[in-house]
Amino acid sequence: MRIALTQSEGRLAGLQERLEAMGLEVVRQPLIQTQVLQADLKPLSDCRWWLFTSVVAVRALLALGGSLKGRSLGAVGQATRQALEEAGGRVDLVSPDETAEGLAEAFLAQRPFGFVGLPQGNRARPVLAQRLREAGYVVQSVVVYQTQTLPWPTDLPAPDLVLLTSPSGVEALPESVGGQARLLALGPTTAAALSERGLPYTLVPGPSVEAVLETIARIRGEQCPA
Repeated sequence: MRIALTQSEGRLAGLQERLEAMGLEVVRQPLIQTQVLQADLKPLSDCRWWLFTSVVAVRALLALGGSLKGRSLGAVGQATRQALEEAGGRVDLVSPDETAEGLAEAFLAQRPFGFVGLPQGNRARPVLAQRLREAGYVVQSVVVYQTQTLPWPTDLPAPDLVLLTSPSGVEALPESVGGQARLLALGPTTAAALSERGLPYTLVPGPSVEAVLETIARIRGEQCPA
């Protein structure tokens, strides 16, 4: 069985080796790439809170010279939380369900004081900013990186499985591949993007290597190795 991994480098670290240990042939074919933009961070300077929806946003802000010192921080997912903490930040909120909607709910449940800054990508969904503004918060959004789709190579062997980790990756997936392979959707927003294209999928229940391995093991009717 051949699986194509479409996530960017650094995400789901160790997955390829674990899949190969399960006997799968792994093809690495990222469908998106990100680029830091020369953004002006001044709109974020008066914001007590900075909320991050991805590791890429954290890295981009740091690359632009942003400092996490003295900020209250929120993160979508444990990987984003880890990136913030490794950079010396103090994370006060983490979305319980790994979504921007979950982070908005967690934030509004506490009703903290202060303006909110959102360092984000050019394809960021507006839901987080909208929810906070509707609740009366002043929100400053700054686009610190852009996401670009990459073409699928015509000479790539046809995969049996394709792991998709973002709506942008779904957008870049060719119809010919999506209609033939079994698609694994990492997270509800990726699943929603596949539904919009009318492509069937299997939802990976969590954004972790273990969740991907367990999903594939179920598909193969096997017990996931420790």
